[in-house]
Amino acid sequence: MSPRYDVPKAAPEPLREVQQFVNSVDLEHELDWLPDWLDERGLGGALERARSLREALRALALANNGAAVDQPALELVNSAAARLPLQLGPDGQLRVGEGRDALDAVVAIALGAMLDGSWPRLKACRNCCWSFYDYSPNRSATWCSMQLCGNRKKTRAYRSRRRREA
Repeated sequence: MSPRYDVPKAAPEPLREVQQFVNSVDLEHELDWLPDWLDERGLGGALERARSLREALRALALANNGAAVDQPALELVNSAAARLPLQLGPDGQLRVGEGRDALDAVVAIALGAMLDGSWPRLKACRNCCWSFYDYSPNRSATWCSMQLCGNRKKTRAYRSRRRREA
């Protein structure tokens, strides 16, 4: 079974690569596509490093959605970022250079998004932790999908209120 990348809130390229990496696991159904993701990129032996990085990036995406910043996740991403060369572009903008492998490339894309201001729009759903891109004008989206997680959350709240009233 393939990842459900058909979410209507797909990030624009190149941030889409980070979103696909973070979404290489379906926590709700306990399906992990990370080994396939790594094999496609020739990194079959980097599973533990990749899992740690994936969860650290997910934690930072959750922080974009109002959760507290996870310090160990921040330290892990900073450690991964330290492997990357930083360059000053001709326009005076700081750029992140190419990494050594696909995991470095994901970190480079995430850092580039942080530099260009698009990173805060990559969020993780408060309900299912699926990564999505917030296209709302005021950056207020909190769920991967109103039809799925938004509906579930609102239905739970409604039922909880009804039980209290009864």
